[in-house]
Amino acid sequence: MGIFEESRCITLQMHGIEFNHLDRKSRYQQVISVLNSSDPSRSFPNLFKDQHQLKGLYRLLNNKSVSHSKFISGYQAGLVQYSKEQDKSTPWILVQDTMLTDYHSRKVLDLGYTQTEHSNGFLLHHGLLLDAEAIPLGLLHQQVIHREREKYKQARTPEDKESKKWINAITTGVEFSKQTGRSLIHLMDREADIADIINAANSHDGQYFIIRAAQNRILTNAEGKLSAEKLFTFMPSLHTGDIIERRLIDEKGKSYQANCTISHGEIHIKGVDKSVRCVWVKELQQEQAADRKEPAEWFLLTNLPADDYTHEVIAGYYSKRWVIEDFHKCYKTGCSIEKRQFDSRETLTNGIGLLALTAVVLLRSRYFAQNDHDAPFETIVTDAREQLLAKKIAGKYLKPIDATIAKPYTALWWLLLMGRMGGHQGFKQKGLPGWQTLWKGYSFFQSLMLGFSHADNAP
Repeated sequence: MGIFEESRCITLQMHGIEFNHLDRKSRYQQVISVLNSSDPSRSFPNLFKDQHQLKGLYRLLNNKSVSHSKFISGYQAGLVQYSKEQDKSTPWILVQDTMLTDYHSRKVLDLGYTQTEHSNGFLLHHGLLLDAEAIPLGLLHQQVIHREREKYKQARTPEDKESKKWINAITTGVEFSKQTGRSLIHLMDREADIADIINAANSHDGQYFIIRAAQNRILTNAEGKLSAEKLFTFMPSLHTGDIIERRLIDEKGKSYQANCTISHGEIHIKGVDKSVRCVWVKELQQEQAADRKEPAEWFLLTNLPADDYTHEVIAGYYSKRWVIEDFHKCYKTGCSIEKRQFDSRETLTNGIGLLALTAVVLLRSRYFAQNDHDAPFETIVTDAREQLLAKKIAGKYLKPIDATIAKPYTALWWLLLMGRMGGHQGFKQKGLPGWQTLWKGYSFFQSLMLGFSHADNAP
């Protein structure tokens, strides 16, 4: 399987897709087999060297019986089944976020605008499901949003409001919880700081949320009468001197440890039906890096019960939101979704749906290498010949310092090897290799694999 790991979670999602036709099911299995054993960032003609397989891919994605929703509902069915097989005593996490796509060079196919009138692309709103340990499981929700060009700068009707994308994902979470009996914690960024969204999440049992506040909201008393307090000044006033150490992420996506002040309390917000808890976290000024103008600061709104979830736990939960940014990198860079060329919106979004699972598998592989360093690399590299070749050539490409970072034949060892083969300068200098570097290394590894296989089969 190359860089990819195999698991029951992924297998269930693959088998969850119902094509209602044996030929289409067989075609899909052949396609996903190629995607999960090659570099999915390459063009489809380069990926599918066999012309019959390439034609099979295009037939699949252009088939009128195949739709984007068929792929997503299949992933949902697989995740529901996987959840039923696991302990349900702890909630899982649904990270919501929106990704912009850019097809500016593809003027032939009008996809609508994204930010400017002359841009070409669409939005993808995601609900990425994590388990209680924050291990990525799969895409529970994906909504494709086209901003039609003729509506540029026009006021949106209530039915057209894009804020409904957050509520749609909450609705998906409600259905998941009904089928599995498992609660969900929705993690949402500042764009979701809207009273309607908070009220929607608060109206369903088993649906919890942590939203980073964006607005300095007016507070009320328990009877709903307006007070003189506002959120951004009230929460710091509750600080009692508590200090916590947090792993933070800077603007470039690099993690660092910092000491932070923290306070918490129950508040009533104008326009919000029920009271919520707020957790205020701010990086200490002396801990702030010199190259950043302002210390990191969060006002986190949540309905998680105080008896079961401390304010430190809530702050820790929200830090897991960054994984969806990595998912977007897997999608854009690892799967090159913005380079895919199709003749219609429908076929393109079918391809987007197809590649969603590949992006999840990429994300999981990198997660295990980063967080489960000592896992055997055989859990990622399942082909016995690839395992043998990796062991034979490791001494040529890995540096002595790599041996102090990763144990031999572990998941981290494998990613360091692929990174070195792709030109990475080393873990201590640059962190984990990026997707482009990994795929460059893996492509080189595959070229060596061809020669290795021929030599092994020589009479």
